[in-house]
Amino acid sequence: MAQRRRVAMTGFAGLDNPEPGLAAARALRAHWKRGLDIEALVYAPWSTGGWTPGVADRLHLIPPLAHGELPLLQRLLAIHRRHPLDALIPCLDLEVPVYSRLATRLARAGIRTLLPQPEDIAAVTKVNLHGFCYANQILTPHTVYVSDLAAVPLHADLLGYPLWVKGTVAGAKKVYNREQAVFEAEPLAARWGGGVLLQEAIEGSEHLAAMVAREDGSCLAMATARKLYCNERGKGVIGAIVDDPGLHKLALQILPKLHWRGPHELEFVRAAKSGLYYLLEINCRLPSWIYLSEFAGANLPAALLAEILAPGRRALRAPRVGAMYARDVEEFTVPVAALTELKRSGEAAVPVSMPRRTCRGDLAVAVSGITSLELTQPGLGVARCLRRAPEVSRVIGLAYTPNDTGLFRSADFDVCSRLPLPGDDADSTAQDEATFDALLRVKQRHGLDVVIPNLDLEIARFRRLAPELDRVGIRSLLPDAAARQKLSKLGLSHLAAGKRLGGLGFPETAVVRSKRDLEQVWKRFGAPMVLKGLEARATRVYSRDQALTIWSRFREDGEKVMLAQPLLYGEEYGVSLVCDRRGRMIDALPLKKLVMCERGKTWGALATPLPLLLDQLAELLGRIGWRGPADVELIRDSLTDRMELIEINPRFPAWIGYAALIEVNLPRDLVLAAVDRPAAAPASWRTDFGGLVFMRTAEEIPAAASRMAVFVNRGELVNGRR
Repeated sequence: MAQRRRVAMTGFAGLDNPEPGLAAARALRAHWKRGLDIEALVYAPWSTGGWTPGVADRLHLIPPLAHGELPLLQRLLAIHRRHPLDALIPCLDLEVPVYSRLATRLARAGIRTLLPQPEDIAAVTKVNLHGFCYANQILTPHTVYVSDLAAVPLHADLLGYPLWVKGTVAGAKKVYNREQAVFEAEPLAARWGGGVLLQEAIEGSEHLAAMVAREDGSCLAMATARKLYCNERGKGVIGAIVDDPGLHKLALQILPKLHWRGPHELEFVRAAKSGLYYLLEINCRLPSWIYLSEFAGANLPAALLAEILAPGRRALRAPRVGAMYARDVEEFTVPVAALTELKRSGEAAVPVSMPRRTCRGDLAVAVSGITSLELTQPGLGVARCLRRAPEVSRVIGLAYTPNDTGLFRSADFDVCSRLPLPGDDADSTAQDEATFDALLRVKQRHGLDVVIPNLDLEIARFRRLAPELDRVGIRSLLPDAAARQKLSKLGLSHLAAGKRLGGLGFPETAVVRSKRDLEQVWKRFGAPMVLKGLEARATRVYSRDQALTIWSRFREDGEKVMLAQPLLYGEEYGVSLVCDRRGRMIDALPLKKLVMCERGKTWGALATPLPLLLDQLAELLGRIGWRGPADVELIRDSLTDRMELIEINPRFPAWIGYAALIEVNLPRDLVLAAVDRPAAAPASWRTDFGGLVFMRTAEEIPAAASRMAVFVNRGELVNGRR
């Protein structure tokens, strides 16, 4: 019988920009289906990746690196005494030099590692990489290290635009003028310290080489990949294994110059004009896309762990060319008791996720907003809720592009059909006709009873189409134009000014139509302030220059009118709800937001009884005559303790998948109301939600160019579920 092994790993946080530990742990779990325990080492209880069902066995709190190496070593040895560790794999750049210095003492205790020497790590940090490349004749973009932010405009102008502004440890933003360079440099420097890097932006394709080096520096395993799609922050969210002899050869030429041991990643840009590879970064750990190597049949994390446990293994075979991944999300619940145990004792077991039975009924429902490449869209959660609705027989995903991650979620969608991409406002009639034709084809081919649009930009179009869709038997439930206008961002400010929000508060708000308006608002509100577009986006600004930069960006993107509000501090809440055709609130799920990503989206939350608030919302929505779903965002002001209404969106929130996990299936309620089937309305608002905390984490899922091609050519994908 094979010996059971136990490995400790780090890097389970990161939210929508995931740390690599979760992907590496998934790869190990896929390879070692039995005989492996994974101990997740986390710095905070809200490291959502560590709680992902079926990956780690336990979570352990460890002290921050800032506390020094001795407390970290003592904590590791304490964990080792309770759960004897065979190996340790750090997965964060800042950790690797620390664990490298601790490697000898860890080895004496029986904890094995495979890590480079601290001086070799220091030679290729972002600040030192340009000098390393120059000394070793490796092409790299021209890069300037700027320790004093006051010098950013000068160096940026000399370097030319566009350019990349990079943090000294992580983070990068592409900018196109000096104002943007200063704007992006400030938060990067504040987060990582030590100034910023300004780097020439070379136009071309981005390529990656993940490698594992043996103790003697030779290559044990390599996977070369190409980024096929990057989100607006420059993160690769779709990628594929490529067979590129030139890239492979270059990576092997660089390896001996690194004097490396263990895992690392080389990031390149291949110049569009010359075809030459320029080295952008060297990361001294496994990359966050490394689960792709398992899809490709050449599991690098498994090879790394095997080499740590028994050095001198044969080189891993080459990965399968063409294997692809797309970055999507997984959502689950964790008992409050488990989080409490981790906080109290520093250790907690990961709860086992119980499978839920999927029912089959007679209704076919289509949902839009089914991708997570930029932001997690609500349609993914709506689909998961509908899978648990006993009346629903078929869930149809409505996608706009072949990159939408819902195309690769065959467990959530029976069919994925293409909707025409939104056009200009002037072409709304043609857009409406194309959308209607697309939905009619879906009904004729697969049956379609209800459609649920989940994107703000779609609501007006689907509302216009509602009568015509209803005539062909496709029902929907949406607020009319008058109700939507009254509860829009601008409409709420008017209701608040007229004291027509009942007991609900609303932040002081000013309309910004010009630069002069902005200057006056800045004098009135000062810093910090929030600038909002009327349809989407909200940005915090902390200086007059930041306010002007954001105002200019909004105008460039077509937002001619904006709203300004003083920034409120306090706990954030959300309410998802459904109203029937009479404006009666059928049911609602209020929650307290506990973890949010950098862009303000919810990645951890807890359902919270708020009966008074729900009564107030029910009264407001009934008076307005609201129909369909709503996503209500609120802040409990820390100074006044008053609940302030921030905005009401005419759709489900992106966290709606939580509803089905705690048996408050609001999308099911919407479907039943749309087809005029009675749903049991609660006698009173719920006060017990089972003590289950919502969590979301990013994950890589298998993608396929063949599925994307079928979708492009045929306009749909059928997943064979009936």
